[in-house]
Amino acid sequence: MEDYGLLAILVFLIFLLTVGLIITKKVEFVRALPAFGIVTAILAGTPITGSEYSIADYVIAKGATTLAEPMFIYILSVMLAIFIVEFKLDESINHLCLKYLQNNLKGILWVVAILTIIVSSIITNFSSIILIAIIFMPILLKIGFNKQGSVVLLLLSNAIGSCLNSGYHILYANLLSWNIDKVKDFYYIMAVVGVIALVFYIFLNSKYVKDIESIDYEQKNIKVNWQGLCTIFIPFIAVFGFKLNIETGLILALSYGFLAMGSKQPFMDMLELLKVSIYKSTRVIILLSSVGIFMHAVKTPEVVDLMAPLLLHLMPKSPTQCLLFFTILSPLVLYKGPFNLQGMGAGLSAVIISSTSMNPMVLGMALLSLNNLRKMMDPLDVQNIALMQYVDVDTNLVIKKILPYALSINYIMLFYALVAVV
Repeated sequence: MEDYGLLAILVFLIFLLTVGLIITKKVEFVRALPAFGIVTAILAGTPITGSEYSIADYVIAKGATTLAEPMFIYILSVMLAIFIVEFKLDESINHLCLKYLQNNLKGILWVVAILTIIVSSIITNFSSIILIAIIFMPILLKIGFNKQGSVVLLLLSNAIGSCLNSGYHILYANLLSWNIDKVKDFYYIMAVVGVIALVFYIFLNSKYVKDIESIDYEQKNIKVNWQGLCTIFIPFIAVFGFKLNIETGLILALSYGFLAMGSKQPFMDMLELLKVSIYKSTRVIILLSSVGIFMHAVKTPEVVDLMAPLLLHLMPKSPTQCLLFFTILSPLVLYKGPFNLQGMGAGLSAVIISSTSMNPMVLGMALLSLNNLRKMMDPLDVQNIALMQYVDVDTNLVIKKILPYALSINYIMLFYALVAVV
């Protein structure tokens, strides 16, 4: 790891080329990403078989199944979404929102944002944003928000909630070998900056909300199914009240739902719904498998040893250089790049922080800031894959719309990192 060579530069250039092909839609990332990961592992000297970190076992076999839990959560979430539509619970939700906020439909944006922040501050996985999308996406579209505008609202709100989530505090404190209080303090400040960005976003985009007169809404013709609506609250009660995992909460919700709606064969109906949901989730399952293979490939010791010297050579030596470096190269957090703590950066971050001459606190804060950028913008992030596929929206349109808000938060937090430490 003393010198970086042409091979490391070649791998980095191949990564940029791969990302370029994905962005321009010349090739689907479901093919490009795992291919790049496996090729990188081979070039770095990772053994094909016969090792704990071999390509056959660690990269392909374990990588393809490493995101099995998110796959299962997504399938259960799709089951709930289909259940809500099938029993017309979405109409009840729309009716309640329009009934109580008909004089101020813009208030629906604030309600959705606040609920997203609360839920994502407690649930430490992507199910928080998916559940909110399932429940409120129909009403957001009904009042005039398009798909990408609605997704950006959810992503900004979810990023704020994640900054307040104690699970993420513990995760990144362990990853960076920091005192958890330092992580909390930094994330709380980032949450405040995120709230400011969210307020700006809602004020600038609330003009797209329609008036009640232009919405097809007849209050007297809709009967609210309160018994069925209880199904929606069960996952949250299970997680918040009984500390169960979200998978159990979703299964309990569906079990109650079929019984409450008078199903004569609830078990068979759930199996039938599961079959349909697996079919509808096939693309997401394949996408997550591809991401898992890539993640395992770039975390092999051989790839870390290959790429770390190059990044160490590029690391800034002064606070000013640090600000410029992470500002200009912040896109490298996207597509599981070198600054992504859940991508190539998962294996490289600890090496870089411990080896560089730059203040490790500044670098750690920069990586935390970039990690928040990743949650909002990375098309290969688990929550973003699930959300974009569920809503069926063009990822590039979402990135374009959220870009100024996400980058503003990142730049402010990078500047804070320099001022706070220096």
